[in-house]
Amino acid sequence: MERLFKVLRSRKDISDWKVNIVKTSSEELFYVQKKLETNRATDVEDISVTIYVDIDKNRGSSTFTIYPYMDEEEINKKIDENVFAAKFALNPFFEIPSKQDVEIEESKSNLKDRDFKDIIKDVKEAVFEADNYEDGYLSATEIFLYKIDTRIVNSKGIDVSYTSYKGNIETIPSWRKGGEEVELYKMIEFESFIKEDIYSQVKEVLDLSHARSEAVPLKEVKQGTKIILENEEVGQLFNFFASDLTYGRKFQRVNLNEIGDCVQGENITGDKLNLKVVPYYENAIGSRAIDSDGVVLKEVSLIEDGIAKNRYGDYRFGYYLGEKNPKGMVPVIVVSKGNKSIREMEKEPYVRCVRFSGMQLDPFSGFIGGEVRLGFYYDGEKEIPVTGFSISGNIHQLKGSLIYSSEEVTLPRYHGPKYIEIKGMKIM
Repeated sequence: MERLFKVLRSRKDISDWKVNIVKTSSEELFYVQKKLETNRATDVEDISVTIYVDIDKNRGSSTFTIYPYMDEEEINKKIDENVFAAKFALNPFFEIPSKQDVEIEESKSNLKDRDFKDIIKDVKEAVFEADNYEDGYLSATEIFLYKIDTRIVNSKGIDVSYTSYKGNIETIPSWRKGGEEVELYKMIEFESFIKEDIYSQVKEVLDLSHARSEAVPLKEVKQGTKIILENEEVGQLFNFFASDLTYGRKFQRVNLNEIGDCVQGENITGDKLNLKVVPYYENAIGSRAIDSDGVVLKEVSLIEDGIAKNRYGDYRFGYYLGEKNPKGMVPVIVVSKGNKSIREMEKEPYVRCVRFSGMQLDPFSGFIGGEVRLGFYYDGEKEIPVTGFSISGNIHQLKGSLIYSSEEVTLPRYHGPKYIEIKGMKIM
């Protein structure tokens, strides 16, 4: 690594530079049903270099990969190519971050406390304890544990490091019915190992595969039936509000709200939104203490009672906007929960959307919707699993009437209400 730094410091045709070094070690298990097919461990190092070239009042940049085996001649040749490329990608001049005397908090993940070989056995046991149905089973399961060491060094004195941990469980649950099988796919992600959580998530996805096997086409729906979104789609909806308050949206003049605006519109009939971004939230695998520019991240309150209070985002765009200390790309969205439980939401007719082919949310047109592959319809008397329908609406018209659940969920980059109740969407 010092060979790379030596070359970068010697180059007079480079105005600034940044090096991102990511070392990833893993423990991996691959199962077909409950039979172990492969047990693998990996160690990978990725080195990414960004060089900056100034011409007049403009700055160009180019990013490339360096491999540990490269000698000085090979590194210089790679730099030559990218100096040439950077001159054709000029932007208004911007500074890169400088050294900060700020303490970096360590990850609180419990995956750092034990050997991965021992932890992954416990993960496997939690998964297969839940796989105990007669007609349903996990046809394939892949379990991964990762330790990720990140170091960022630049020409302005930054040299920061952070270690993060995460686990992934890829599952394909199957359910037999009448000689046919229905399959789903579910990625379970965690930053700390909590056996009960993994057990319940595996059980839930098996139950959903059962529901999918029983699902019937949704045909007639009572007029005015509300929609209930859950989990990933809820996180996607709240990301709509957070993304609008990034420096990049403001600089590119595509933001919808200014600081001081009510992001939910003038007439709020639902829950008022309180949203912040944080570097770390327990069991959110997207947690990071530093961003890709080496900025040490801190909590930022973006929206309070529906009112936009701050912006955050990429250092370059923050510099363009005149921010003295750009806040960086803080990774995890945290939203205050509501007062209405899912049981209260379910006291009147609803369509609860559980699996989409891909929910779409266009921030500019306002379109929100998509095809639903699995949902539950309650007509006021009974609930049935349904499939083969779509929902659509306009978030600009709906954002002030959203009701947030009192139940919460933690996803890779989101913590907050698990469910959202929406009235006024079309069901087709």
